[in-house]
Amino acid sequence: MAGQCVCVTGSTEGIGYAIAEAFAKKGARLVINSHEDNSDAMQKLGELTEVHFIRSDLSTAAGAQALIEKAHRALGKLDVLVNNAGTFTDSEFGDLDEQMYDRAFDLNVKGYLFAAQAFAATIAPEQKDASIICVGSTNSHVAEKNSVIYDSTKGAILMMVRSLAVSLAERGIRVNGIGPGIVETHLTKAGLDRPGVRDVLRAQIPIGKIGTPKDIGGAAIFLASPEASYITGQMLYIDGGIVASQMSWDAPF
Repeated sequence: MAGQCVCVTGSTEGIGYAIAEAFAKKGARLVINSHEDNSDAMQKLGELTEVHFIRSDLSTAAGAQALIEKAHRALGKLDVLVNNAGTFTDSEFGDLDEQMYDRAFDLNVKGYLFAAQAFAATIAPEQKDASIICVGSTNSHVAEKNSVIYDSTKGAILMMVRSLAVSLAERGIRVNGIGPGIVETHLTKAGLDRPGVRDVLRAQIPIGKIGTPKDIGGAAIFLASPEASYITGQMLYIDGGIVASQMSWDAPF
């Protein structure tokens, strides 16, 4: 990873920050991104490697394209794009509206697609093993109650990974995804802190614990590395065994 040029979207906190930190520790040169400034992330990552912050709203095609163009100028080239910026909408099905739909699909799907398009346009024919990593979810594979819009966006990411992998293979660009399970971040903490929720979730995770953002970083490093040079079009679920497990017949006592 040393010297590789990596852009990680939505990377000033949570899973995105953990992925950026993992690349930084391997000596990659970084561009991190958010729609809001975050000097703390810059300071911490700057102690590990060269890092640039680019503020951009990835819910628009123009914002996604501008980020990649600026990242390419800042680093001189790009080897890896990690599409991570996203949002979620959990609501009763009957309460969903067009604004919720647009907000989720614009950031979770449109932003990924047009960032990937802009990234691919920067890859020179002589570049070797460029790759795109899209952060999906276990919800790319299995549904969650009252999560229709979010589940739909994450399902779209799974098919985007597969379609981009096929479309970009002849360009030498690999495309893979990471599907986190239950991971404690600033977005999930409020829900996890509700009385009894952690115990209920742990009981359904075969490994028996809730994930952390650092659990995701190593997978991104692997998928971007030469060791994964024959892997493309795959979604790697990092979930403690959630999608592998059936309903349990064990009594809850």
